[in-house]
Amino acid sequence: MTETKQATDLTHAKRERRLPALAVSRGIGIGRISFFNGERRRFFRLNLNAEQIKDELVRFKSALNKSVLQLRELSAIRETAADQPVSDIFGVHLLMLESSLVNKVETVISTHRANSEWAIRMVLDEYAEKQESISDPQFRDKYLDIEDVATRLLTALGGSPANTQNNSNAVIVARDLTPSMIMELAKSKPAALITEQGGWTSHSSIIAREFNLPMVSGVRDLEHFALIDDLVIVDGMNGEVILNPSDKTIVEFRPLISSNEISTALDNRTNKGTSTSDGAHIMIRANVDQPEAYVSAKENGAQGIGLFRSESLLRRPGEVPSEDEQAAAYQRIADAAGEQGVNIRTFDVSIDRLESDSRSSERNPSLGLRSIRLSLTQPAQFRIQLRALLRASFDRKINVILPMVSGLHEILRAKEIIEKERINLIKDAIDIGTPKIGAMIETPSAVLTANKIAKNVDFLCLGTNDLVQYLLAVDRDNDSVADWYQTLHPAVIRAVGEVLAATQNAGIPTTVCGEMAGSPFYVPVLLGLGAREFSMNVNSIQPVRQLLSGISIDDTVTLVEKIKTLDTADEIEICLREYYLENWSGLFPPGLLSVRHR
Repeated sequence: MTETKQATDLTHAKRERRLPALAVSRGIGIGRISFFNGERRRFFRLNLNAEQIKDELVRFKSALNKSVLQLRELSAIRETAADQPVSDIFGVHLLMLESSLVNKVETVISTHRANSEWAIRMVLDEYAEKQESISDPQFRDKYLDIEDVATRLLTALGGSPANTQNNSNAVIVARDLTPSMIMELAKSKPAALITEQGGWTSHSSIIAREFNLPMVSGVRDLEHFALIDDLVIVDGMNGEVILNPSDKTIVEFRPLISSNEISTALDNRTNKGTSTSDGAHIMIRANVDQPEAYVSAKENGAQGIGLFRSESLLRRPGEVPSEDEQAAAYQRIADAAGEQGVNIRTFDVSIDRLESDSRSSERNPSLGLRSIRLSLTQPAQFRIQLRALLRASFDRKINVILPMVSGLHEILRAKEIIEKERINLIKDAIDIGTPKIGAMIETPSAVLTANKIAKNVDFLCLGTNDLVQYLLAVDRDNDSVADWYQTLHPAVIRAVGEVLAATQNAGIPTTVCGEMAGSPFYVPVLLGLGAREFSMNVNSIQPVRQLLSGISIDDTVTLVEKIKTLDTADEIEICLREYYLENWSGLFPPGLLSVRHR
């Protein structure tokens, strides 16, 4: 019996096991596990004499110059290829090498009389430790960029680069992966990536998406119950890892392997919008943080940008772009969206993103001084951002979203500040526009006062990810309570319905965003509750449009009335799956109806 046959027999003898994960790059991948050795190389300290210091500084400078040249080439190549997100990432790495950390490494070499490798690890480990201590997970993940820069310098000094070869069609499993590692891995075309660390906004996840590599994170200690060459399915659409899948499961997922895209039958209708089978027009917008990304979104049928996260402009803690820099950035994203417009959310961050002083860190940043609370408590930065938004909206269609509002009082205070800055800019003879003002609904108090809020804004955005988190008091990034994060909880269904009803009564639109808006499994529920505008990631647009084109409003309303009579998330999920299988099975991506949705 051959080794391949033995491995196949062993795989089918094992029981299928499904593990929850966080989808950070959409797509489906099937392959055999390859554990990536991501352990950092360790370097011993070498004590140098006074005569050796000068030569060591020259050696470090040579490695630095080599690294800078590599990053400049990477940035230029990717920018030429219209791949701006990747270019920006390596531009950030380049800034690190041109910052004060270089002087610190040289100082350590000179004062400690130590070799360059030891000095680099000493300095950059300190930087990484500070980065990892940041409470905001979206910014904390950037410690991988520091590790990436360190690895590049150490390799330039003569170290061996990590082995990223011979991984074709394999599923790479690692604790974490730096942006450079993923770029190297992409050359061998792996089937998918699985990591323990990393969120949707990490630079590693961004690069995985740019290379169309399915990737999930949050899967811990996989090496404890999986072996090299075990067969695994990575579901980057729904956030799941299926270890040792059964023949039946493989058959369900196999159609997605040749192409991680749903049918392109809608391609010739992208400019005609999206409609249900009974002719109701549905607005599909895109969540994008770079102007170039909207090109792909528009090609897939997006009509405008439903969410631009302005905090994507914050590169490092305490480094907030100036008014002019912000205005230019908002103008670029608005120009990309054109007549369809863009909704720009003001800084949705905790205090340690705006202040570099680590003493500002909070124990529970999700419930602390963040988002609109931070903007109103420290209005100086808020005023700068609002002035930039007012200026950028001149002759452009820009709307402003106020994040994490808890009630009407915050909106009224924010509108007062906006009005004052509007008057000041007019006095200074500066051209400005009149952006519409909206509120992000994601807290229970905002849901309960949605009727009053809706009467004082131009539109609402319903942030489903945080709404579930705050409504059910469950940390969505905490694996230990993942079973309690239930998107289909009856309280969530009721809350979404109340917000949509409030905006219908007020005569204003609501854009639903978050994972709920981008998943075909939940879209019929949202549609039956009254949602007519959705904003989602680019890769979700085609599957959602495919589904919408085959269902009717009346059917979704009937379905929602039925699930409103059910008592638990499990009952609702079973009801939805049975209805979908009986009536719309051909409209869903293969395998979607066989996985758990909570």
